[in-house]
Amino acid sequence: MVILHTETLKRWGGQQNRVLLECLGLLDRGHRAIIACNRGSVLARRAREQGIKVYELDFNKRTYLRTIPQLVRIIMKEEVDIVSTHSSVDSWAGGLAAKLTGRRLVRFRHNLYPIGRDPLTRFIYAIPDRIVAISEAVKGICEGSGVKKEKIVLIYSAVDTKRFNPAVADLRKELCIPDGTITIGNTSTFTRVKGQQYLTKAFNIIGRSYNVSLIFAGRMTDRSREKYINLVEPGLRERVHCLNHRDDIPEVLKTLDIFVYPSYMEGLGTALLEAMAMERPVVVSRIPTFEAFIEDGVNGLFFNPKDPKDLASRIGYLINNPLLRGSLGRNARHTIEERFTFSRMIETTLALYEEILKG
Repeated sequence: MVILHTETLKRWGGQQNRVLLECLGLLDRGHRAIIACNRGSVLARRAREQGIKVYELDFNKRTYLRTIPQLVRIIMKEEVDIVSTHSSVDSWAGGLAAKLTGRRLVRFRHNLYPIGRDPLTRFIYAIPDRIVAISEAVKGICEGSGVKKEKIVLIYSAVDTKRFNPAVADLRKELCIPDGTITIGNTSTFTRVKGQQYLTKAFNIIGRSYNVSLIFAGRMTDRSREKYINLVEPGLRERVHCLNHRDDIPEVLKTLDIFVYPSYMEGLGTALLEAMAMERPVVVSRIPTFEAFIEDGVNGLFFNPKDPKDLASRIGYLINNPLLRGSLGRNARHTIEERFTFSRMIETTLALYEEILKG
């Protein structure tokens, strides 16, 4: 089986991680996986480092007349069986190229942004053989937007539990974090809906009463860094570590005593799943996406979205309850091993591909 994945976005996030993990799983099981992505993207670099064949194209709305023929040639040359698309622009280009060459088409849907009801959008969601939703919440968006239910398949994104192993070393020595300091933090990308601004405001409250440090590990510009640092009270800023992008996320997560995920609009939350795999106690926004797999007080704690005071209260509760931190972390890892494993994602996706090809 030969699968071509297309991806528009240049930055790294859960969506690109899903593409890379699936390709690695396909290769490991004797299939061929190819990626067509935007020139200069993080995905292109990481995929090549893993030995995956990559075609770098210029994916944007102004280049459809060039990218569609390029994808047609790639499909024919590589004898592709199925085209799997992931973002808006590449779903247009990849979708049309698949149909022009008579190939099967799968559209992956990763986010909660509304799906338009105009004729063109209806068309691009009508042509795939299947639409894969990465969570119950995403599935609900698709169904509520008029996508035919029989086309939608729920396949959760996953975590590589071998890589995200709680036995790894932490970075306390590297970051010069004193003994006895409680570390809280977040490792997701910096966009408005991820809610890091509410974590910094909660840190101001917590920092007045507890010996805590705040750790961020996500790609950010100098301007973004300044913006978030300025939200922290001057007397607490020396306790903030902005690590920017890191490739050693398991080690970063091992350094955290408490992982906070303040996102208020999330398709699934790969960074959250990774923290759970690392047995970190997690504090998350009470939104439908997370309510599907977080049980308050069992494998995580909820706080009211966009409410720094409530978030600070929940963090403080965990700081004062180390035994609860331990049980939440262990149960979080158990949740990942039951529902979000790499092998489950790959086997379910392969079964879908085989079904489509037989159909």
